Amino acid sequence: MGFRYKWWGKGDIDACFGVFFDGFSKVLTASGILLLVFGMPAEIVLGKVVPGIGLAVFAGNLWYFYEARELAHREKRHNVTALPFGIGSSQMSGWLYLIMGPVYWQTGDAELAFQVGLASSFIGGVVEVLGGFLGRWIVRVVPHSALMGNMASSALVWLTVAGIAMVFDRPVYALLPLLLVLIDYLGKADKRFPRIPTGAAAVVLGAALAWGFGYLTPQGLADSFSQVGFYPPTFCGGDLWAGLSRVVEFLPIILPLQINNFLSTLQGVESARAAGDVYPERRTMIVDGCTTLLGSLFGNPFPTTVYFGHPGWKALDARAGFPLVNAGAYLLLCFTGLIGVLMSLIPTEAVMILLVFVGFSVTASTFQELDRSHAGVVLLSLIPILFQYIQTLLDSALQAAGTSVETLGTAAFSEASVYMMGIQYLGNGAFLSSLLLAGLLAYVVDKRYFRAAAFAGALAVSSFIGMIHAESVSLFSPVGVVFGVVYLLAGAFLVGKGICFPAPKTPADPLSPEEKTAAETKHTA
Repeated sequence: MGFRYKWWGKGDIDACFGVFFDGFSKVLTASGILLLVFGMPAEIVLGKVVPGIGLAVFAGNLWYFYEARELAHREKRHNVTALPFGIGSSQMSGWLYLIMGPVYWQTGDAELAFQVGLASSFIGGVVEVLGGFLGRWIVRVVPHSALMGNMASSALVWLTVAGIAMVFDRPVYALLPLLLVLIDYLGKADKRFPRIPTGAAAVVLGAALAWGFGYLTPQGLADSFSQVGFYPPTFCGGDLWAGLSRVVEFLPIILPLQINNFLSTLQGVESARAAGDVYPERRTMIVDGCTTLLGSLFGNPFPTTVYFGHPGWKALDARAGFPLVNAGAYLLLCFTGLIGVLMSLIPTEAVMILLVFVGFSVTASTFQELDRSHAGVVLLSLIPILFQYIQTLLDSALQAAGTSVETLGTAAFSEASVYMMGIQYLGNGAFLSSLLLAGLLAYVVDKRYFRAAAFAGALAVSSFIGMIHAESVSLFSPVGVVFGVVYLLAGAFLVGKGICFPAPKTPADPLSPEEKTAAETKHTA
């Protein structure tokens, strides 16, 4: 008698709730920001974006159900757990605040902002597919602390800092749920998974408080049902093509964010491997890129990814049932307009608390995992991204006041001790400069000066072509030349230091930790 995989385990119910609230909280947050903060029309958000998200996440969850079933049949065992999957947190925030938001604020054209978001996601999907072939090489070349520092910094700034601002803007119903999540999750030294998800309970509490104090009303709920209907995904190839004309200027945002995205998938696959479920990493990374590409063609501007957490769900005996349930839930909510009803039931700020926690968690785990000598690497990677947030905040505030930096002039800011030029130089291309500066410092800490010099060279090239520090991508702009020359001089100094002080050869550790990991897991590619 042939083997029949029992794809539903006792932990699948917990996994259904946990993964769904983790993933769908991003959909609710993104929809709320697009509709309520950016003021984009419902026909774009609910008619195109949300169905596109539903299609992409549905397709990915079906694939990971199939992948788990295939592994179970191949190894003839039931305790195979599927990979959790959905929209990436940092990517969602980056696309909202650094790509779609700025386009909409500058032009007032919601359709153009949507088109640029789609085009950026399409390019991001291509980067994810290439990551299936280049991921291991990047892990070998870029120090682990620089990669993790860049990821932690983007999560801390664009999830936690931006999210806490939203929470404290509505303390009556958002602050207490946030505190409950932080106390229950961050206060658990054993990091165990709760049987009743604290995040879900906190969201329900926030919604109850919002209703109790009149922030949400029965009239708003009744009005939301007018948007209920059938919203199938629509092919948006024309919109994507129109957005490609503006996508080049956002490459300094797209490239490093998507490098982190496919490396997150790689880490998710490795954590599954450590827990006993060996999935083909290259195929998984390519599938993530394909679902991102599929979504961008049908209205979803946000890249997809494998989530962390597989070992925790496996410990609860979750199998492959939760991806199927989540796939069905996304179809139901995203294709029917019911997400508008959910938004009238649950305030955006109450859902944002889950993303605030994600930012805290990623940053805390980064500092816990890395060697103390590399703490400065993480802090350095934080600085450009923090200034990018400040730059975005200032630009938005000035626009709300009906003016701009160009109108006022940087001299006016200097008189008030606001160094606007420095903020702009650091903010432009911050994700890429964060990664490269952190890589340079990491190799300096390890006394690998020639590799550090190579990163200085990469910083110089990025400056010369306008990928960092400059307002737009352009060859040999005056700003780019200044920074490029400085980085070249720093690289020359590092080469001299490498010649004078060669790195000692230690037989006990001939390979870096990244090289060891790549060598040990090469067969899984």
